[in-house]
Order: sequence, then structure tokens, then C-alpha cells
Amino acid sequence: MKIPAFLSILIAILISCGNNPAEPEEWPDGAYLYLSSVYADTALSWSPGGSILLLSSFVYTSYCILGFDGITDPIPVAASDMNESSGPNGCWSGDQGLIVYTTYNTDSTSTVRTVPGNLGALLVVINDGRNHLHPTWTADEDSLLLCTYENDHWGLWKTEYNEDSLLTPTEFFAPQYDCLRPSYSPDDQWILFELSHGSHSDIWLIRPDGSDPHAVIEDSHDNIHPCWGPEDDWFAFSSNRSGNYEIWISNLDGSSVIKVTDDPEDDIYPAWNPGYGWLVFSSNRVNGDGNYDIFSIDAPAY
Repeated sequence: MKIPAFLSILIAILISCGNNPAEPEEWPDGAYLYLSSVYADTALSWSPGGSILLLSSFVYTSYCILGFDGITDPIPVAASDMNESSGPNGCWSGDQGLIVYTTYNTDSTSTVRTVPGNLGALLVVINDGRNHLHPTWTADEDSLLLCTYENDHWGLWKTEYNEDSLLTPTEFFAPQYDCLRPSYSPDDQWILFELSHGSHSDIWLIRPDGSDPHAVIEDSHDNIHPCWGPEDDWFAFSSNRSGNYEIWISNLDGSSVIKVTDDPEDDIYPAWNPGYGWLVFSSNRVNGDGNYDIFSIDAPAY
């Protein structure tokens, strides 16, 4: 299926997404407004080199994935007229140039699809009547890791990639809790993911061969939206451990946890730029009304 032509109403909506102001206001915690629109901009992820930010936002009739280069207006990358609100997550293959993501069907199941990062034809790669979320490329980019809903919880499932046929994922790690938002470390030594107990969520690590699953951030608070930093031994996440959701970074054993943002409103969905070392995140700090905008902030010393 080809990406639909950009209609005039679509263009009008995109124009409402402004670029950085000429003289951006610095917030007390050092953050700057990076992208603002009339809709919630969430589920952030960078291209492999850090030049393009992917996000999920409402465009035309549904949530879709947009690409933003920091200069021109965001453009739809995967405008399928289906719900793409779960967004990208460790999703862009540098070698193949393919973005992998999920869409929701009208029967509440979901499909996994790919689209070239330079725009092109959408390709359905998983459509098995089940629910899938947060697909990501393995570090060698020949397989996909994703979250699949089976036996009343989300587990981590895996499948080799073949563009010529539909893929059939098999169970990789599925405890009796929800495993969400997995991503591979840059050196392919670890998989980082969020594990939800229902009342709260922790940040876990597991080896790519399925060994050594363990919590690295574990407490009574919500620790969500983990993502890797440019280096192999640090990651970012959002947590309400200080009262509301802020962005934090941690090393791999959790012995050094550093607060990045500090604002009365919630800061979520961090994405640590792999090429330049700064972070973006979604926040409702502009109006406090749930309309999340995207902010940028320098990484603290660590």
C-alpha cells in the first residue's frame, strides 16, 4: 500500500506544528521548547544518526508517525489512516533504512508494518490476529523484537525478518507481567525494557540470548519509557519518584541515577540523541492541559 497523497487539510494541520522560535525561552530546569502543535506529540524516537526525530501525533483523521528535522515542518512518514499512536521505539534500521511500527485495526487487533525512512511503500510484515506493540530491530538488524499480547499479558516475542513473507513471532521472554518498549543497546549486549506489575513499573535488562533477566530500576514508583543513551552503559527513563513524572538517566547497575528535568508538570517519552548527546521529551508544561509538546534539554554530567 502506498502512502496517500498529502491533502490540503493535512498540510494545514502540519503548518500548525511550529519550528523552534527564533529566541526560544529557557525553562528554569534548562529545557527549551523544541516542537509544539495543537495535538499531543508523544512516543519519540531518533533516526540512527540523530538527524530526524520521529513522533506520533494526530494528523487528518488518525494518529500517525511524523518525521521532524528541527528545521522544516514535520511530515507524515507512515500515514496509513490507521491508529499509529503507539509510536516508534528503537525502530529505525540504519542499514536497511526501514522504520518498523504498529497500527491498530478496527477489530482492536494490530499489524506490524515497515516503511522506508526516505518515504515509500508501506509493507505489512505481521498480521496474525493478535495484538502487538513496540517492535524494534535487533542490533544486527536481521530480526524483530516486539511485545505480543498472549495469556493476558504482554511478553517479548521475536522473529527473523523476511520482507517477502509474513512473519511469525515466537515467545522470547514472557513472565506473568507486562513487558513493554524493548530496545537493544548500541553494543548488542543488552535489551532494555519496561516491566509493569500493574501498580507500578520497573526498568529491566535481559541478554539477547534470553539469559540474566533482572531489574535495574526497581521500587514502588512508576519507572517507564526507557531508552538507550549514545553510550552502551547509560539509559534514560521517566519516573514519578519525585512526585510527578520527570526525566532521569541511570547507569546499567542503577548505582547512579541522575535527575534531568524538574518541572511541576509531567515529562515523559525521553529520546536521547545518538549523534549529539542531548535529549528530547514530551511534556504538558506549557499549559498543563494534557496537550504534550516536545522539549529539548542537555544531558547532565555523568
